[in-house]
Amino acid sequence: MPDFTPTQGRYLAFIHAYTNLHGYAPAESEIAAAMCVSPPSVNQMVKVLEKKGLIDRQPGQPRSIQVRVPDDEIPPWSGRKQARSPARPVNQPSHVAVAPAAPPMSLYVVSVFLLSGPTSKKFANKEISRVIEIRGDQTLEELHHAIFKAYDRSDEHLYEFQFGKRPFDPDGPNYGVPSPRPRKKGNGDARTTKLDDLDLNPGRVFGYWFDFGDDWYHQVQVDRIEQAIPTVTYPRVIRRVGKSPPQYCEE
Repeated sequence: MPDFTPTQGRYLAFIHAYTNLHGYAPAESEIAAAMCVSPPSVNQMVKVLEKKGLIDRQPGQPRSIQVRVPDDEIPPWSGRKQARSPARPVNQPSHVAVAPAAPPMSLYVVSVFLLSGPTSKKFANKEISRVIEIRGDQTLEELHHAIFKAYDRSDEHLYEFQFGKRPFDPDGPNYGVPSPRPRKKGNGDARTTKLDDLDLNPGRVFGYWFDFGDDWYHQVQVDRIEQAIPTVTYPRVIRRVGKSPPQYCEE
């Protein structure tokens, strides 16, 4: 019989019930909302469940969690965990319904290194990087726009985020703006894919390819995952190293 704690059993119950209902696994942000915990807490629990052999998942693939526990040994899912309410004094009216607080939003801190592109000699062998904060509910398209602005570019082109076995793996899974005639199967839509959908962990490295003609290649590294500050507007650049090369050599 699988060995798991009551809390781990609730996670397994929700993942199993969600998968049966929708036909695919939940994102970590949806698990966080159901458990009333923060996305970083879910990320840590998923690691524990995977280490104990209770689930399987594919790195870099969104919604890839699969429960390995037999169906008859998974606890039933009974909905969100309710906070215990203190006893009301006698004769106190109970007419005010308070909405539960939304769980804290995850915040991804990523370093974006420029690896190659049509730069002049004065930029050779110099580190050029930007550190960006972006929420887990924001999309890869929003990350693209943040990188675009962080490198002071002015002319939009096609782009692609590459999540294969190595940072610039054309076999994917990759995300960009799908064309009417896709080059290959398995390409995702950066406009609808959220950071929380990707099961990213600190240390994860992936590629960002901008302008399929001039070929600007970047390496993106997840430095850490924190909790977003509700009053801050994201994404935002928090660190710059090196000047931005002109987008075109003649500039």
